[in-house]
Amino acid sequence: MQNRFRITSAAITDRGLSEKRPQNEDSYLEMPQCGIYAVADGVGGAQAGEVASQMAMELVSEAFTNIAQGQDPESVMRTAFGRANSAIHQMAHELPQLANMATTVVALHLSDSIATIGHVGDSRLYRVDREGNLYRETDDHSMVADEVRAGRMTEEQAENHPSRNIISRALGADSIVEPDLRTIIIEPGTAFLICSDGITRHVTDAEIKGVLTFGGEPADVCQYLRDLCYERGAEDNLTAVIIRVAANADFVGDPVVEPIIEIGEEDTVATARSPFESLVSGDEDSLLEIDTQELPRSESLTAGINDQIEFEPDILEEAVSATAFSEPVVETPVAITPDEPRPLEPTNTDDFSMFGNSGTVESDTNEPSSSRSFLTSLVMLALGAIIGLTVYHFVLSPKPATQTGPQISEMSSPNIPLNTFEKNRRNVDSDPAGYITKAPVDPQDCEDAYLLGRAYLLTGDYPKAKNAFAEARKRLAEADPVNAKTLAVEIATGIAITNDTTVQSIFKNELDASQKAQTNANSNASR
Repeated sequence: MQNRFRITSAAITDRGLSEKRPQNEDSYLEMPQCGIYAVADGVGGAQAGEVASQMAMELVSEAFTNIAQGQDPESVMRTAFGRANSAIHQMAHELPQLANMATTVVALHLSDSIATIGHVGDSRLYRVDREGNLYRETDDHSMVADEVRAGRMTEEQAENHPSRNIISRALGADSIVEPDLRTIIIEPGTAFLICSDGITRHVTDAEIKGVLTFGGEPADVCQYLRDLCYERGAEDNLTAVIIRVAANADFVGDPVVEPIIEIGEEDTVATARSPFESLVSGDEDSLLEIDTQELPRSESLTAGINDQIEFEPDILEEAVSATAFSEPVVETPVAITPDEPRPLEPTNTDDFSMFGNSGTVESDTNEPSSSRSFLTSLVMLALGAIIGLTVYHFVLSPKPATQTGPQISEMSSPNIPLNTFEKNRRNVDSDPAGYITKAPVDPQDCEDAYLLGRAYLLTGDYPKAKNAFAEARKRLAEADPVNAKTLAVEIATGIAITNDTTVQSIFKNELDASQKAQTNANSNASR
């Protein structure tokens, strides 16, 4: 389906000026091809925060890279946040140097006119509509924000409170996390800012409104925000993603005849996320998010919604209504107006027939008798068919000879061939010292640098391993997309090991134990 909107975006991240934060613990996603944008702000120590934020971005990226046609983005986002929370929480408990690590996350998914927003923590998402009105679409999960919402603290007091950076909810902090999720309708002229608190610490909401309504290119706006934070001290890592939504000049428009919305009759079908809910149910809170005066035609609501939505039960945590479109069943098409909802069934039952609206039909005075004759004929034909089939099956049909069932054989598929990177990684694991002697002194790409770092790690040369992993991380953007996700996780893990002597000792002991077990298994097999 052709997209009505043209999206432009840009991102920037910087460690800031504070010596207390020598490493950038922020991470972000900017994936226009998947419609997903996100920011994560890691906490729990330099390396731990970086690992947590990277893991969150990897799992959100994976979820929306593999999203199936018709899946509900809100449910996919909830599942991705849940998986990231579990992975970070588990790693924080298994590795002492990563203890207490966690991360905030705020994400935006765009699919035509539908925007899905989710967040955990105090990273924020701002929206400016085409009239220049600013909306903060996220509520901070922090101690001072909870106090403000409870009425025990003012906004001014919260801004200067010494505990303003203490968050009350984060990915990885607990075994289960409850994200805030919502879906809204957008229109051309909308702009978004997704940012960590390194931005909002120095830039006010009024200034954010100004830069989003300025109309500059997203990259220029990102650079301006970074420079503004630097002028004011840049006390924290800062990350910003700017997204602008404009009308697609190539969009040919909707058909003249507008479809009638068919609402399913199943009691178990939820309609909470249908974009038409606010118009059908009359929910005042939902109507606050959709300015009906700006939607003169139903195309603003129906564009971007798939004809039929299918869900995979292993991904989604709840059912969502499927919206089906059909041709109008009344002679005059009915359009949605701000004051009058679209009728959900034909208004004139006299003109409705199973085969469509054919106008006024003159009644036949002999209709009852002809109907009875027709039904009688159908019954007689059915009885004749049943009798004929019974006689053929028990009297006339030949009896098949007794046969033994086919022998069931085990089905197997050939091994899937490994790609070059996977083969090289296995070669490193089997003979890391040999790989080091054959590897080029200057790695040519991210994969080569990572494999060299892995070889040094397995041989116990941690300083050289750290340098190789650092080089691999610099070149991660150039990696083959097939290997990029695996590389990002394993590079982060490798750097975590090389930065902590305690972890190095644990790693060496576990590696020795695994190699000893493998040797014993091979010895027993040879006997």
